[in-house]
Amino acid sequence: MDKKNILAIDVGTGMVKVLAGRQEANGRIQLFGSGAAPTAGFAKGVITDIDALAHSIRQAVECVVLATDSRAAGSVYLGLSGSVLVTQTSIGTVAAATAGVVTGADVERACQAAVFSVADHEYEVLHVFPAREDVTQAGAALAVETHIISAPKATLAELSRVLSRSGIQLNGIVASGIIAAEGMNTELPGQPTNFIFIDIGAGVADISLYVKGRLRSSAALPLGGDYITSDLMQGLSVNRAHAEEIKRYYSRLSPDLRNQGVVLDCNDYGTVDKHIPFDFLYDIIESRVEEIVTLVYGYLKPLQAEYLTKPGQTFETVYLTGGCGAMPSMGACVAKFFQLPTTTVTPEGLSAEYVHPANTVCYGILKHGARITENEPVGGHSAWNTLVHKAKKLLKFDRY
Repeated sequence: MDKKNILAIDVGTGMVKVLAGRQEANGRIQLFGSGAAPTAGFAKGVITDIDALAHSIRQAVECVVLATDSRAAGSVYLGLSGSVLVTQTSIGTVAAATAGVVTGADVERACQAAVFSVADHEYEVLHVFPAREDVTQAGAALAVETHIISAPKATLAELSRVLSRSGIQLNGIVASGIIAAEGMNTELPGQPTNFIFIDIGAGVADISLYVKGRLRSSAALPLGGDYITSDLMQGLSVNRAHAEEIKRYYSRLSPDLRNQGVVLDCNDYGTVDKHIPFDFLYDIIESRVEEIVTLVYGYLKPLQAEYLTKPGQTFETVYLTGGCGAMPSMGACVAKFFQLPTTTVTPEGLSAEYVHPANTVCYGILKHGARITENEPVGGHSAWNTLVHKAKKLLKFDRY
């Protein structure tokens, strides 16, 4: 049993994705297995049915169990997004241990003070990021501005309890969009200091703003690829699965096909009448893409003046990821609205078959888990071992 192995669970609006792996000494992630299942009980970033959501998570995890030997034991981390998360800014002030010198320990104490000042018995703090330090003069108090992410204790406890009944013992719950940004931070092309990181999935757009290389603000907006899928379902009179296939098909085509009279064969099993003009698809999809980007831009524009206060200071680039963020037209539209270089990023630290923007969150969770367990002692009864044993018994694969 190796506690340094991680089971990363990404709860998305459309799918629950799971990756099992570990971070090797060279920094790359070695994967042991993967799984996925349609999400139920979680819509547009809102948990609507914890039992249904737990069932979806268990289905995705069982896919990994079938492909992973129990010796791949380790820690289990689950990523959440959407309205279940609460973000706030708080300032913690402490006296430096040594006059005129600011140490990491001083910053950590200031972060603790910042959390204490906004403590709420109904919420559990998931992450605290020091965003900015300020010492007005030598020997003065150290003030640290922090970005804090919390979630309702009752919701987290209930989800953990329901999952525990299925043998899934969580070692931690994280804010998935922020953890995706943090996981990619040191791997971003160009290594900018002021940038915007946007993870757009099926129902939520997670936004992280970095100033001077530090997270200053984050948000989860109820926007994503489901809006495009719904429009296609209505406009083409197809079911959701068929609409998703058409959306993926369209994403592989060049926008230069517009106004060329091109008609696409979009038939699926059981249909013969879905010969769709490219221009018709273009109008449906691109109008919704532009609406999504308009709303994201409208949210972010005021923050530029708030966080970039020096004359001439601006964000250097926008990084896009996530299943919907991978659409070529999404990147082009973001670049047009923001007037900034826009790059779609992928988790290059994974093996080739997993290098896709839709896996960026799981990649970030794996790296997060690896950092936490790096200094933990190996030993004890693994939650992963419990899960594997229980799942194999249910599936009649138990060899013990």
